[in-house]
Amino acid sequence: MTTSPAQTYQPAPEYYLPQDAGIDIKDLLAILRRRRWVILSTILVLTTLAVLIGFQLTPKYTAKALVMIDPRQTKVVNVEQVLQGLGTDASTVETQIKVLKSRDLADRIMQKLDLYQDPEFNRALDRKAGDLALNVDGPFATVLGLLPKEWLIATGLADEPLDATAEAKPALEREAAIDKFDDNLKVTQEGRSYVIGLSFTSKDPEKAAKIVNTVAQTYVQDQIDTKRAATSKASGFLGERLQSLRDEVQKAEAAVQEFRKKNQLVSADGVSLKEKDLSDLSKALISARAELAEKQAKLKLVRDLRARGGEELDTVGDVIDSQVIINLRQQEAALTKEESELKTLYGEKHPRMQTLLTEKQNLQSKIAREVDRIAKSLENEVKVLASGVATIEGEINDLKKQTTADNEASVRLRELERQAQASRQLYESFLERFKETKEQQDIVEADSKVISVATPPDKPSTPGPVLFGAVGFTASAMLGTLLALLLERLDNGLRGAKQVEQLIGLPTLGLVPRLERLKRNQKPHNYLIAKPLSAYAESLRAIYTSLQLSDVDHPPKMVLVTSSLPQEGKSTLSLSLACFAANSGQKVLLMDVDLRHPSVHRDLGTQPTAGLIEYMAGEKTLDEVLVRDEASGIWYLPIKRQTANPTDLLGSQKMKQLLAELRERFDFIVLDSAPLLGVTDSKVVARLVDKVLFAVQWEKTSKDTVVNALAHMREAKASVAGVVLTQVDVRKHAHYGYGDVGQYYGKYQKYYVN
Repeated sequence: MTTSPAQTYQPAPEYYLPQDAGIDIKDLLAILRRRRWVILSTILVLTTLAVLIGFQLTPKYTAKALVMIDPRQTKVVNVEQVLQGLGTDASTVETQIKVLKSRDLADRIMQKLDLYQDPEFNRALDRKAGDLALNVDGPFATVLGLLPKEWLIATGLADEPLDATAEAKPALEREAAIDKFDDNLKVTQEGRSYVIGLSFTSKDPEKAAKIVNTVAQTYVQDQIDTKRAATSKASGFLGERLQSLRDEVQKAEAAVQEFRKKNQLVSADGVSLKEKDLSDLSKALISARAELAEKQAKLKLVRDLRARGGEELDTVGDVIDSQVIINLRQQEAALTKEESELKTLYGEKHPRMQTLLTEKQNLQSKIAREVDRIAKSLENEVKVLASGVATIEGEINDLKKQTTADNEASVRLRELERQAQASRQLYESFLERFKETKEQQDIVEADSKVISVATPPDKPSTPGPVLFGAVGFTASAMLGTLLALLLERLDNGLRGAKQVEQLIGLPTLGLVPRLERLKRNQKPHNYLIAKPLSAYAESLRAIYTSLQLSDVDHPPKMVLVTSSLPQEGKSTLSLSLACFAANSGQKVLLMDVDLRHPSVHRDLGTQPTAGLIEYMAGEKTLDEVLVRDEASGIWYLPIKRQTANPTDLLGSQKMKQLLAELRERFDFIVLDSAPLLGVTDSKVVARLVDKVLFAVQWEKTSKDTVVNALAHMREAKASVAGVVLTQVDVRKHAHYGYGDVGQYYGKYQKYYVN
């Protein structure tokens, strides 16, 4: 049954967009395995170089001393220091590290130990003028001397020669020596402690220990010298100042005494005599006024009681206390008692009773006269007390007038006393500080101390060949791995089915091995015919089978073979596929539709008399242009001449009619077309066939090229059956470990007859 192109065409899937797939462990191991020679070569070269450098380097020794900033201070005389001690905060420790690394300290150490004349620091002593100072000794120095000076200086393998006038050269050499000293001296804080570590590196272990100990001791001694100088300076200043303060105190105290004497400001316990007298008089006045008030109150009371009849006079204290009144009252009481008894016996008219009444009246008259006497006495006392109060008030007024004048003088006196007191306190403070400072001169201590003295090291601190080799091996292994990954990343070729599927989403129908041992003038399709059980033949069988299975219900009958670029094995694949199908007993046609660069007839070793162009032009019939190759058994439609409009010819109605007629006459048709990139011929033909077979040269064709080429197939809506990797290096492919059929071509040679 004949099937038309329209019936066989199927819409192309979206297989052209690349997929972003990460590298898993297996892929990484596969990359390392196939790039192992790059990694091993890098390791071998760099490790060997590192070991050689380790052998050639001059061993250096590092001696270390420890200095502690001690926050504790010995207080032999509990006084404040002239120069405050160092703190223990982070900024103080960092400051002291900068002091230890200062160029001034380095200069003094170098002068003390005569290091300016040491060739290790003054490189000018062991080289000629203008020569480079190489930082590498041994045989490597000779080799490095052959390299350009600019390169050696840029890489740090040599120091730039000093270029200066004769006058400036010594100063430059001196600065260069200090720089070398500074490079070898390391000062660091030991963790978060108050301890500073000093280490010095030198070729001589004895020299290294001596230098670092000298640095530590000089640093500590500098602190002591600084404090002593400050204390001595302060002591001299205080001594001079004390003399002037002593004179000021004497003048101030003399001024106070002179003013006191001039103004007769005599005082007792800090109070003037007039003020004391005024105080005493004020107290006496208060007492006199109180007593006067008391007497006046009594007198008023007596007068009031007498005015009311005198019956209550006995309640007045002075009356009660009067012995005369007490006796009179007793007599009155006795008469009253006797009167009561006689009254009962004789009655009120009895003469005895009259006598008693007369006696009682006499007694009451006496009591009244006594009360009058007491009242008169109170009046006299009030007058006396009033006179005394007036006298005291007069004296107080006189003293107030005198005190007012004295107070005005006391203001000035107190001002002079304050000045004298201030001068005296300042003098006493300076005197005390002077004594303390004098005592401090003998007990000055540094704020830091050496807690660990450096000893000459017995082992070099520079890495030896073993360590250099280990570091070189590790670094080279990492570098080699990175280089392998970089090469893999830069390698943009396709090698395996998995890569193809991840990139474009199309299946890989087969991997065609590259034939290395072809006989002279032997073509791949001839090898296929001669070796039907070879790996090459097996790859074609796999491709043909995959094509048939790509559409089980309607196996493709007409297949277009194309590629991205020329020289990818497209024509060889077309011819070999046609030969394989012909050997399977089918009537096969190989049609060359690469109108710009036909190659089918050349591969078959024939020279056609007519071809597709002649048929399309109506110059020849189909039977006249169809040729049978007896060796392979295939029919082929060659191209004899070129045309000016190949795209129009391939897309013409007559081309569609030709293909329909060829479908009726042949069982399997293979079309060898032009590459996709650069021309549009294949896009036109791809719509007329059942399936498109896309050839990609193994390892050579880039991924971007494949993606761009297949984009043309998407535009043409062609049905691409899959990809074929051509010219596969079987042995090399097996190292990549893709796990596809190409790997087994190399492993299972016994299954094939190559």
